[in-house]
Amino acid sequence: MPLRDDINKLPMRGVFGVLAAAAVTFIGCLAHGQPIRGGIDIGIALEIENGEIYGPALSRAYNLESTVAQYPRVVIGEELFKYLNLSCNQEESDLFKSISKRTAKACLELLAIDDDGNPFIDYLGESLKESLGNVYDEELVSQAYNHVVSESLKHKTEKNPKLAFKYTLLRNYFEERLSATIAEE
Repeated sequence: MPLRDDINKLPMRGVFGVLAAAAVTFIGCLAHGQPIRGGIDIGIALEIENGEIYGPALSRAYNLESTVAQYPRVVIGEELFKYLNLSCNQEESDLFKSISKRTAKACLELLAIDDDGNPFIDYLGESLKESLGNVYDEELVSQAYNHVVSESLKHKTEKNPKLAFKYTLLRNYFEERLSATIAEE
Protein backbone atom coordinates (compact mmCIF):
# COMPACT_ATOMS: atom_id res chain seq x y z
CA MET A 1 0.00 0.00 0.00
CA PRO A 2 1.54 3.32 -0.98
CA LEU A 3 2.09 5.67 1.95
CA ARG A 4 2.63 8.74 -0.22
CA ASP A 5 -0.06 11.25 0.65
CA ASP A 6 -0.18 12.61 -2.90
CA ILE A 7 -1.57 9.19 -3.91
CA ASN A 8 -3.59 8.40 -0.81
CA LYS A 9 -4.73 11.41 1.23
CA LEU A 10 -5.06 9.36 4.42
CA PRO A 11 -2.49 6.54 4.19
CA MET A 12 -2.62 6.01 7.95
CA ARG A 13 -6.17 4.70 7.62
CA GLY A 14 -4.78 2.01 5.33
CA VAL A 15 -2.12 1.12 7.91
CA PHE A 16 -4.84 0.79 10.55
CA GLY A 17 -6.81 -1.46 8.20
CA VAL A 18 -3.79 -3.69 7.59
CA LEU A 19 -3.13 -4.06 11.32
CA ALA A 20 -6.77 -4.78 12.16
CA ALA A 21 -7.11 -7.24 9.27
CA ALA A 22 -3.93 -9.05 10.36
CA ALA A 23 -5.32 -9.34 13.91
CA VAL A 24 -8.65 -10.76 12.77
CA THR A 25 -6.94 -13.14 10.34
CA PHE A 26 -4.57 -14.29 13.07
CA ILE A 27 -7.39 -15.14 15.50
CA GLY A 28 -9.47 -16.83 12.79
CA CYS A 29 -6.58 -18.99 11.61
CA LEU A 30 -5.61 -19.95 15.15
CA ALA A 31 -9.22 -20.84 16.01
CA HIS A 32 -9.28 -23.18 13.01
CA GLY A 33 -6.03 -24.88 13.98
CA GLN A 34 -3.84 -23.01 11.51
CA PRO A 35 -1.44 -20.87 13.55
CA ILE A 36 0.39 -18.21 11.60
CA ARG A 37 3.19 -15.82 12.28
CA GLY A 38 4.02 -12.71 10.35
CA GLY A 39 5.91 -9.50 10.03
CA ILE A 40 4.73 -6.08 8.88
CA ASP A 41 7.07 -3.24 8.01
CA ILE A 42 7.31 -0.30 5.64
CA GLY A 43 9.97 0.92 3.28
CA ILE A 44 10.84 1.33 -0.34
CA ALA A 45 9.25 -1.23 -2.63
CA LEU A 46 8.74 -1.56 -6.34
CA GLU A 47 5.70 -3.15 -7.94
CA ILE A 48 7.21 -5.21 -10.78
CA GLU A 49 3.86 -6.59 -11.92
CA ASN A 50 0.36 -6.16 -10.60
CA GLY A 51 0.55 -7.48 -7.02
CA GLU A 52 4.27 -8.39 -7.22
CA ILE A 53 6.21 -6.23 -4.75
CA TYR A 54 9.99 -6.34 -4.30
CA GLY A 55 12.40 -4.28 -2.23
CA PRO A 56 13.63 -3.64 1.31
CA ALA A 57 10.08 -3.43 2.72
CA LEU A 58 9.34 -7.00 1.62
CA SER A 59 12.76 -8.22 2.74
CA ARG A 60 12.32 -6.74 6.23
CA ALA A 61 8.78 -8.15 6.58
CA TYR A 62 10.05 -11.59 5.52
CA ASN A 63 12.92 -11.37 8.01
CA LEU A 64 10.50 -10.44 10.80
CA GLU A 65 8.30 -13.42 10.00
CA SER A 66 11.08 -15.95 9.51
CA THR A 67 13.55 -15.01 12.24
CA VAL A 68 11.97 -12.62 14.76
CA ALA A 69 8.38 -13.82 15.22
CA GLN A 70 9.52 -17.32 16.32
CA TYR A 71 6.03 -18.35 17.48
CA PRO A 72 2.49 -17.48 16.35
CA ARG A 73 2.32 -13.67 16.45
CA VAL A 74 2.58 -10.76 14.00
CA VAL A 75 5.66 -8.64 14.69
CA ILE A 76 5.88 -4.98 13.69
CA GLY A 77 9.09 -3.73 12.10
CA GLU A 78 11.23 -0.91 13.36
CA GLU A 79 10.47 1.36 10.39
CA LEU A 80 6.71 1.00 10.76
CA PHE A 81 6.96 1.56 14.51
CA LYS A 82 9.00 4.75 13.93
CA TYR A 83 6.53 5.92 11.25
CA LEU A 84 3.59 5.49 13.63
CA ASN A 85 5.36 7.37 16.42
CA LEU A 86 6.42 10.21 14.10
CA SER A 87 2.88 10.49 12.74
CA CYS A 88 1.48 10.47 16.26
CA ASN A 89 3.71 13.41 17.18
CA GLN A 90 3.22 15.49 14.03
CA GLU A 91 1.81 18.99 14.10
CA GLU A 92 -1.87 19.17 13.18
CA SER A 93 -1.52 21.80 10.47
CA ASP A 94 -4.58 20.68 8.50
CA LEU A 95 -7.52 18.27 8.64
CA PHE A 96 -5.58 15.42 6.97
CA LYS A 97 -2.69 15.69 9.44
CA SER A 98 -5.14 15.80 12.33
CA ILE A 99 -6.89 12.63 11.13
CA SER A 100 -3.54 10.95 10.46
CA LYS A 101 -2.32 11.80 13.95
CA ARG A 102 -5.42 10.31 15.59
CA THR A 103 -5.25 7.23 13.37
CA ALA A 104 -1.54 6.73 14.14
CA LYS A 105 -2.41 6.83 17.84
CA ALA A 106 -5.12 4.22 17.23
CA CYS A 107 -2.57 2.07 15.36
CA LEU A 108 -0.13 2.25 18.27
CA GLU A 109 -2.93 1.25 20.63
CA LEU A 110 -3.36 -1.96 18.59
CA LEU A 111 0.22 -2.92 19.45
CA ALA A 112 1.99 -4.23 22.52
CA ILE A 113 5.65 -4.82 23.30
CA ASP A 114 6.45 -8.48 23.81
CA ASP A 115 8.88 -9.89 26.37
CA ASP A 116 11.66 -9.86 23.76
CA GLY A 117 11.20 -6.10 23.19
CA ASN A 118 9.51 -6.42 19.79
CA PRO A 119 6.21 -4.69 19.06
CA PHE A 120 3.46 -7.03 17.88
CA ILE A 121 -0.23 -6.85 17.09
CA ASP A 122 -2.11 -7.14 20.37
CA TYR A 123 -4.94 -9.19 18.88
CA LEU A 124 -6.56 -9.73 22.29
CA GLY A 125 -6.13 -6.14 23.44
CA GLU A 126 -8.93 -3.81 24.47
CA SER A 127 -8.20 -1.37 21.64
CA LEU A 128 -8.87 -4.00 19.01
CA LYS A 129 -12.09 -5.05 20.72
CA GLU A 130 -13.25 -1.43 20.83
CA SER A 131 -12.24 -0.83 17.20
CA LEU A 132 -14.05 -3.89 15.90
CA GLY A 133 -17.14 -3.44 18.06
CA ASN A 134 -19.81 -5.99 17.15
CA VAL A 135 -17.46 -7.76 14.73
CA TYR A 136 -15.17 -8.97 17.54
CA ASP A 137 -16.05 -12.64 18.05
CA GLU A 138 -15.56 -13.93 21.62
CA GLU A 139 -16.40 -17.47 20.49
CA LEU A 140 -13.58 -17.36 17.94
CA VAL A 141 -11.19 -16.19 20.66
CA SER A 142 -12.35 -19.07 22.86
CA GLN A 143 -11.75 -21.56 20.03
CA ALA A 144 -8.28 -20.08 19.45
CA TYR A 145 -7.45 -20.36 23.16
CA ASN A 146 -8.65 -23.98 23.26
CA HIS A 147 -6.40 -24.77 20.30
CA VAL A 148 -3.42 -23.13 22.03
CA VAL A 149 -4.01 -25.10 25.23
CA SER A 150 -4.42 -28.34 23.28
CA GLU A 151 -1.20 -27.78 21.31
CA SER A 152 0.68 -26.73 24.43
CA LEU A 153 -0.29 -29.94 26.25
CA LYS A 154 0.36 -32.09 23.17
CA HIS A 155 3.91 -30.80 22.71
CA LYS A 156 4.62 -31.05 26.42
CA THR A 157 3.42 -34.68 26.45
CA GLU A 158 5.48 -35.45 23.34
CA LYS A 159 8.50 -33.80 25.01
CA ASN A 160 8.98 -31.50 22.04
CA PRO A 161 10.82 -28.61 23.75
CA LYS A 162 10.87 -26.29 20.73
CA LEU A 163 7.11 -26.33 20.10
CA ALA A 164 6.22 -26.68 23.79
CA PHE A 165 8.12 -23.47 24.51
CA LYS A 166 6.48 -21.59 21.62
CA TYR A 167 3.01 -22.65 22.69
CA THR A 168 3.79 -21.79 26.31
CA LEU A 169 4.60 -18.24 25.21
CA LEU A 170 1.37 -18.05 23.25
CA ARG A 171 -0.64 -19.60 26.09
CA ASN A 172 0.84 -17.11 28.58
CA TYR A 173 -0.21 -14.23 26.32
CA PHE A 174 -3.77 -15.57 26.03
CA GLU A 175 -4.11 -16.22 29.75
CA GLU A 176 -2.73 -12.79 30.66
CA ARG A 177 -5.16 -11.02 28.30
CA LEU A 178 -8.14 -13.22 29.11
CA SER A 179 -7.65 -12.88 32.87
CA ALA A 180 -7.42 -9.09 32.46
CA THR A 181 -10.73 -9.14 30.57
CA ILE A 182 -12.38 -11.24 33.29
CA ALA A 183 -11.00 -8.96 36.01
CA GLU A 184 -12.49 -5.89 34.27
CA GLU A 185 -15.96 -7.43 34.13
